[in-house]
Amino acid sequence: MTDIEGIGGVFVFSNDPGTLADWYADHLGIEFEFRLESGTSGRTYLAHDPHGKGVVYPTVFSIMEARVELPALESDAAPPSPYGDARVMINLRTRDLDGVLERLAARGVTPIGREDNEYGRFTWVYDGDGNRLELWEPPAEMPPV
Repeated sequence: MTDIEGIGGVFVFSNDPGTLADWYADHLGIEFEFRLESGTSGRTYLAHDPHGKGVVYPTVFSIMEARVELPALESDAAPPSPYGDARVMINLRTRDLDGVLERLAARGVTPIGREDNEYGRFTWVYDGDGNRLELWEPPAEMPPV
């Protein structure tokens, strides 16, 4: 048994959290439920109790103001592999990867890679601050892990 049962939140730090939150809203349709004067924005997703007790837990995706000036990230080149060369990558699940890609293309965002396998369809892009995102459309039925 593990002591960790899920993700309570993902926190992205930015020098300009309002602009980055706008990027997520404009490019991926993530409407943040709250925006605080501190610059923090957040959206809550719900996850079911892994033990099946009917409890629903929140998972918060939040963009917060960095307390120190963060260096700019390079976001133009496609990496040799989407895995293993960045400190963090956020995986965002969708039911319509093609629709998300059309929305991104209309806003000038070009994917840096693509892979389809038994676990679904995957594409990688950079957000407005240069953070790598993995966009994932799961298959209709997940294979056993």
